[in-house]
Amino acid sequence: MAAVVSWYGPLIDLSAAASHVGGFVQLLAAVRRVLPHQEQNAATGRTYQKTIVEVGDDSRSSFCVSLWSSKQSSDIIAGDVLLMQNIKIVEFRNGLEGRASQISAVQVLLNSKDLLNPEGIGELIACSKVGDATKSKLRRVIEWTVRTKCALGESHQQVTTKNWKEAKEKESTGSLCISELLSQRTLCNMNVYACIAKMVLVSSPASHSKGHLSVIDIHSLKEHNDIVRDFIIAGCKLCGSPLYHKNVHGENTFAIDCPNNPKYLHVPGQIYKPFMIYVYDHSGQVPLLVRNKAAEILFANIIADDVSECYKRQLLLETYVKSDFDQPCEEC
Repeated sequence: MAAVVSWYGPLIDLSAAASHVGGFVQLLAAVRRVLPHQEQNAATGRTYQKTIVEVGDDSRSSFCVSLWSSKQSSDIIAGDVLLMQNIKIVEFRNGLEGRASQISAVQVLLNSKDLLNPEGIGELIACSKVGDATKSKLRRVIEWTVRTKCALGESHQQVTTKNWKEAKEKESTGSLCISELLSQRTLCNMNVYACIAKMVLVSSPASHSKGHLSVIDIHSLKEHNDIVRDFIIAGCKLCGSPLYHKNVHGENTFAIDCPNNPKYLHVPGQIYKPFMIYVYDHSGQVPLLVRNKAAEILFANIIADDVSECYKRQLLLETYVKSDFDQPCEEC
């Protein structure tokens, strides 16, 4: 499409992002999923909250945009159609992404509920307070979104995997979808039916460069092959809090009292380090913090003590074999 130039930069298709590296543009696209993201400044130790939004349009099905976390960005869910202005196109990990700045603006032109009634979309487009070129782009994005949802729906009906629960079983459990979970504002327990996208280890003072990588990303690095030390730590077996844990400034951060013990005493032992899992469904994606007890369930009820003992025996065996191999032969 022809680029529409304004103070916010040209309105471009996602497929044309490579032609605007280093520049500011406008993007009009549909949200595919939302991923809260945390970054830490290695120099100051300060933590920054961001929101990674995966979007798509009729020219490119997937493109990531990094937004500063705010009330506006926290309300964005999968299915919304966004107009993002003053977004900088940058190179990142041999690819491209959009990054918001202090002068960026994000506007929800249509929310996911508006797309449930295709008959009223024409009226919504006509009432949008945007220019003709933007309305034309909006119409194409909506048509692409509707077609994509229809295609996904047909594929979901045709393909049945034996390891997945049937839809009827899902409905009987009364589980919520991710978008319903995000709308909750009170503390409560609830069930969510979703898939695990990735696991992310909590960053440590010695691993700033790896704090934002998934478990698979970290252990694909040639110099990193010690998965046990990444997952196992000394901690309280009741509350799952690591003991003797320090922050980037070298200060102790573990809780003095155990909230799960009437006597407020920790029960020390080997536990799984707290880590994040990102779960998703058709409506969005959220991060969940997993502590020791939940990790045991996730890892087939294998407790951290057993993993640690097995690891120690393996190290002892490797040491014995190495020393036996290095010992000179008497006959030689």
